[in-house]
Amino acid sequence: MGIVMVLLRWVLLAVAVVLAAWVTPDVDFGGGPLSALVVAALVAAANVVAQLLLRWLPTSDSMLVVAATTLVVNGCAVWLASAFTTRLQIDNIIAAITFALMVTVFSVALTWVAERVVARLTRSDAEAG
Repeated sequence: MGIVMVLLRWVLLAVAVVLAAWVTPDVDFGGGPLSALVVAALVAAANVVAQLLLRWLPTSDSMLVVAATTLVVNGCAVWLASAFTTRLQIDNIIAAITFALMVTVFSVALTWVAERVVARLTRSDAEAG
């Protein structure tokens, strides 16, 4: 993955963070685009920590249990990440879990749209060239 795609995903995650904070009760985001990028970097770091923690936890055969565990661990990691910045305030663990879920939903949707746009632009360039 090239540097442009990494930067694009970071920007998309920043937009997802802002949207998730906007729709999630008990979560406040303060700041502009630079703040969104900082919080997105913290959320990404929290997700890396959450994935490492999930490897140590025992696994279940039930996808529902795995999904719920992943969601709770991600919520806790995001809540912990919010302690490192004044730009993101999360009032309780339920808000953190909801916020983590909303960030995931928005991030997946925005990434899906961006991939379609890039593919269409690439196809248009190939046809024109």
